[in-house]
Amino acid sequence: MQYLKSSCLLLSLLLCSPLNADELEAMADSQQLTKPAQDHEQYGITSVGPVAYGTVLSTGAKYAGSDNWSSTYNATYTRYEISITGESYYYLSYATVITPAGDQRYCKSNSVSGKLLVECYDSNGNKATSRFGFVSFKP
Repeated sequence: MQYLKSSCLLLSLLLCSPLNADELEAMADSQQLTKPAQDHEQYGITSVGPVAYGTVLSTGAKYAGSDNWSSTYNATYTRYEISITGESYYYLSYATVITPAGDQRYCKSNSVSGKLLVECYDSNGNKATSRFGFVSFKP
């Protein structure tokens, strides 16, 4: 469970870290708050927000999320395969968080042929189907 706690901490720092008044004023003075996403290259940021996010049913069907991805369940390899439009996904090039939803599972990510792969396991370490949510960032 230490991995889960670390992931939650990292996600909360990335998404929920509040700015104090001095930081907010400094960002406003430098116009970082009003810059459109395409202008962020000058600050070393190439993307703003997640590349893709959503929830997947245990059958592999997309339940909800951004419009730029599709998913299937590959029964031969017991894994979910997610294709993200316009992206050639390689697992070391993205920061992806996968959270099982309603099932006692743990899941991991991988990639093959430009697709995000999700493999889930039960508490005994056996591959298993699962409902899950994911969010993927490209740093």
